Amino acid sequence: MAYDYGSESLGIRNPFKAEGLLRAVRGLVVSLLGIYPLLQVVSLVQQDKALAWFYAAIGFMLLAGGLRALGGGIFQMLRFFVGRSVPTSLAPNYSKSERETAKLEQPHYKSVDLEEMLMGRKNKTFVEPVGFISRLVHTLVPKLIFLPYPLRNLAQRFSGALIATVIALVAYALTAFVCLTGLAGNTGDILLPFFSFVLVVYLIISWRSASTVYRKAEKTIETQGNLQLAKIMAFAILAPVLLGLLISYLLQQREIQRFVADLQQSELESFAVVPQLLLVLLFAAISGAFIFLLLKQRTAQVKAQTKVSEYRANWQENIHPRELFVNIDNIVMANRRYKEIPNRIYRELNPQLNEQSESKGDFSGEVIIETQPAYAPMEHNTLFKQLRLLATISGQILLLIGPFILFYLLFEAETVLQLIREYSALARPSDAITQGFAVNLFNESQFILSLIFSWLICHSFGRLLETYSHTFWAELNFDSLLVYLKCEGTYTQSKLTTGKGIYDSTASENYVMRSSLTPWIITSRIMSSTFADSGAKNVEHPRHILEMQDNPQELQAILDDIQGFLSDRETIASIKNQQDLSNTEQIYQINQQSRAMPVTSDQATLASPQQDAEASTSLPPEQPQTP
Repeated sequence: MAYDYGSESLGIRNPFKAEGLLRAVRGLVVSLLGIYPLLQVVSLVQQDKALAWFYAAIGFMLLAGGLRALGGGIFQMLRFFVGRSVPTSLAPNYSKSERETAKLEQPHYKSVDLEEMLMGRKNKTFVEPVGFISRLVHTLVPKLIFLPYPLRNLAQRFSGALIATVIALVAYALTAFVCLTGLAGNTGDILLPFFSFVLVVYLIISWRSASTVYRKAEKTIETQGNLQLAKIMAFAILAPVLLGLLISYLLQQREIQRFVADLQQSELESFAVVPQLLLVLLFAAISGAFIFLLLKQRTAQVKAQTKVSEYRANWQENIHPRELFVNIDNIVMANRRYKEIPNRIYRELNPQLNEQSESKGDFSGEVIIETQPAYAPMEHNTLFKQLRLLATISGQILLLIGPFILFYLLFEAETVLQLIREYSALARPSDAITQGFAVNLFNESQFILSLIFSWLICHSFGRLLETYSHTFWAELNFDSLLVYLKCEGTYTQSKLTTGKGIYDSTASENYVMRSSLTPWIITSRIMSSTFADSGAKNVEHPRHILEMQDNPQELQAILDDIQGFLSDRETIASIKNQQDLSNTEQIYQINQQSRAMPVTSDQATLASPQQDAEASTSLPPEQPQTP
């Protein structure tokens, strides 16, 4: 949505400054690390072009990654632009002042959902977890269901990766037992190193996929169910079998049999899977400790209330129904705006008046309004802040270790190239020299492969801690008033005349609407949550309701405003300017003078009925006539 500037700030500050600073420092160190190999390229081109290309490739990789981290960190520390239209509305907003902005929003709820939540005293945000893994996680942490969607999803994704790791290790232990005891036959010595390689690759892929946080996670809860668990178990069971069949087929080839026999006689170093597994388990334990403690501290602040304040009554008032709705919209709710920002209208006020005849009819109308959400930062304790900062630092350190490992590969690559050059310089190498060269090259390749795997493991867990801790930095909470008003009833029209006398006088005739009103008002003070980001869409992601608190004082204030409007209304038309009052007084004086003048015989016929009556009463009684 557009940046709508206002002179009054909403008080939302940039929550990513500390995180951006740490990221920028890492990017600066990696960038400096990448400059060194690039500076060596000029001198290496004349000596060994292959090594020069390798130095250039590693240098460009380090420099690109460092500049990306440096730019991202600086971007996170820049000014946090927040307009008057943020955060996103709960439902489609029909406010006339937000027509263009409302088109760009993607709210999570509909107006029907808000009505159901207020009427039913329930919260549709807390959906039931689906799937075995999801239900297991929510069973172990009961209050997890009351957290926002991104926090629930990252807990599920981490648990899924942890379960996948445990099952893969169990499968590896079974495979190692079969291979080491000789149950696998001649293929046991070859099957175990291959499966170790596949195991490490599988664990890296699992944790790397678990470190990704999708933006769709803010709208729905991911499913970690039986299908996910079945995939993990199927791989753990089928991978050793398929590898065994493949190796058995390959060993039937004579050339491969001879090559394997030669390798078995050589002093080859097997793939060191134990350090990689220990590294995965160590980083998984550290990451799990951070995530578990952060979620525990966050769930400690959960209240999960679904309380509302309600008012129902019947009023008999001299008012047109439309005037009541207009007053509620333009005065009562407008007086409750936050920093003069228009309210969010989720159900437009459109009263329906059904006129059954010229003097009576029925009406109905309803409206759902939310005041502008006010930023209400959560009061985190010191432990939560320290854990969040330590998790961010740990993630940046792991992401920094990876480039140093990649930098160390430059010297290992130089060793391998030196080994190849020495062997190539021999005119006719003997079988023993060739075999020694193959063994040394294989062992160096094993070491380089271990370094690459260590780099990938550090990068995967570093990215996991960076993205997960970023989620805890990004949470923003808002406080607002949500009001649902429904009013039905009937009205009748009557004529009210006041000030009418026998003689000419000033009178007031008014047509009065006598309405029977049945209002139903439900209000709740809600706490909603959204997750910020750096950039143009910083506070424009979906917002979810987490708490609903009753507010009897605010409801009573709304009723006082409505009833005050009803009691202060004027039913009888009156004179409110001095000129009309002076004209009325002149007419009254003329009437008084005309009534004070004596009546002549010519004016007798023009006497008023009152004068005729007075005259008849003043005459003596008529004497009877004698015959």
